Amino acid sequence: MHTNKRLARPLRSVMVAVLCALTLLACREFDTPEVEQSLPERVNVSIAHLREMVGERTVHFEQDLVIGGYVTTSDREGNFYRTFCIDDGTAGVEIMAGMYDLHRLYPEGYYVTVRLNGCSAGVHNGVLQVGTRAAAYSNYPTDYFYSKVLIDKHLTRYDLISPVAPIPLRVEQLAEEYCGRMVNVSSLKLVAAPEGGIWSGYCTFADEKGHRVAVYCSPYADFAQQEVPTERVSITGILQYGVVDGEEMYVLKMRYESDCGIYN
Repeated sequence: MHTNKRLARPLRSVMVAVLCALTLLACREFDTPEVEQSLPERVNVSIAHLREMVGERTVHFEQDLVIGGYVTTSDREGNFYRTFCIDDGTAGVEIMAGMYDLHRLYPEGYYVTVRLNGCSAGVHNGVLQVGTRAAAYSNYPTDYFYSKVLIDKHLTRYDLISPVAPIPLRVEQLAEEYCGRMVNVSSLKLVAAPEGGIWSGYCTFADEKGHRVAVYCSPYADFAQQEVPTERVSITGILQYGVVDGEEMYVLKMRYESDCGIYN
């Protein structure tokens, strides 16, 4: 039997269109996190309490504990990489997602719950982190989730949106309890920057009293090669604690270049 050529061409076009649509749908399903329209599952431990439970150890959980909070970070400009932070009003925690374009999957202000059974938690650079169990030889307390299967097993994003405002603090008010949370420090002036006066690496700022705080920018961030303002500025970022040029100090990690603004 011979197929009519006039019919075969449209048929091939339809089949190609269907295959393209199915491929696009599969990609979208892979890129979309588990999203619930209903009320969030019951949270039974606050992030602050979780931090107390962990202390300075690395803890692997086998209990049905659930935390929740609103997303405070974005990887859109590349200064956050494969992780995002949430805040429940008591404390903040960094989720070791291990995926790219998290600003699309877990946008700022969206509510996310984390089921801790099977997860590990520990503190790195002063920040509580939740992820998978790290290898015995690792220098880090946790590892990334990496796969979408694990992400969907432990994380759920809800269509509840409440943008988190930064906590206004002076440099002398910075404390461990604020690590992992979005804070704002004003009236800062640059005292040290990488060669060329650009953001890439660590910059050090001081307030009018000489109290200092560092600001970290990844070399891969979109604004890494931009010049750091020399005027007095106000800076918003996730608070960390680490060693900068041999000195322990608090560190701000900005989400966007616009997180640094001229202070009037």
